[in-house]
Amino acid sequence: MTRVKLLHNDKAGDESHSKQKLISMIESKGFICDYSSIKSSDWDIPQETDFIVVAGGDGTVKKTAKSLLNRRLVDKRFPIAILPLGTANNLSRALSIGNDPEKIIESWLKPRLRKFDVGRVYGMPKYDFFMEGLGYGIFPELMRQMKSVDDNLSDDPEKRMGAALKALQKVINSYKPHFAHIVIDGQDYSGEYLMIEIMNIPSIGPNLLMAPDADTADGLFDIILIHEDKRKVLSSYVGEKLKGKEKPLKLNPIQGRQIYINWQGSDGHIDDKLIQMKEHPELKIENHSGLLEFFQ
Repeated sequence: MTRVKLLHNDKAGDESHSKQKLISMIESKGFICDYSSIKSSDWDIPQETDFIVVAGGDGTVKKTAKSLLNRRLVDKRFPIAILPLGTANNLSRALSIGNDPEKIIESWLKPRLRKFDVGRVYGMPKYDFFMEGLGYGIFPELMRQMKSVDDNLSDDPEKRMGAALKALQKVINSYKPHFAHIVIDGQDYSGEYLMIEIMNIPSIGPNLLMAPDADTADGLFDIILIHEDKRKVLSSYVGEKLKGKEKPLKLNPIQGRQIYINWQGSDGHIDDKLIQMKEHPELKIENHSGLLEFFQ
């Protein structure tokens, strides 16, 4: 029988995503399920495990991926299956995973596996890789402001998403551009920008579809460079999302494998982590192709 390791963020989702209900759903499909809370400091992955199940949001997936990437080359590599329970779930959306746990678990009986690239970061020791994206400007400013949002919204994903979009539109309309020295695969794109996003997946934050053609397994990043002349375009896009409409955002991403960047502002982000910088480190970023493997 197939043995799975379930890593669960018990703060994500609702009562239907409790420890016992998740185990019951998984075992009802014939899997042997070994459970650990992602909050535990001592969870391990038995060698006889066939694949890992991550029940939580993007942060929970990232924590699991970090543990796997830190394993030795001779250690067994485990594919990851996601049960998305977070607010945005950008990683599961990038892998075209739905929202119905029963259907997702059923799909594991005839799995389709997909390689997943990882962004390696040099120059920032605490944050040495990313899965979703790295960026500067408008989006990390939104993250900073959202830290002060009323905690009562944390249990209501729809309200939290709406609050994030309203805050984002204000940031877009008021944010001042900063200079960045940026070189992509040897070509210089330095200039003043409202926003720079080096993306490994199509969406960031509150489901902002910034790079719709981004491919998690092509060995390339999609780099979004937003000058002042795109401020109104970005603001209009967010305004339509607030009305419940998803209209295409045409930003013409630049694709690249290796990036050197030095941002002269104070805020940046790596995945869902806000980074406030007293200095302006120059980063080297490389695409390491196919380091992880996910169920689709």
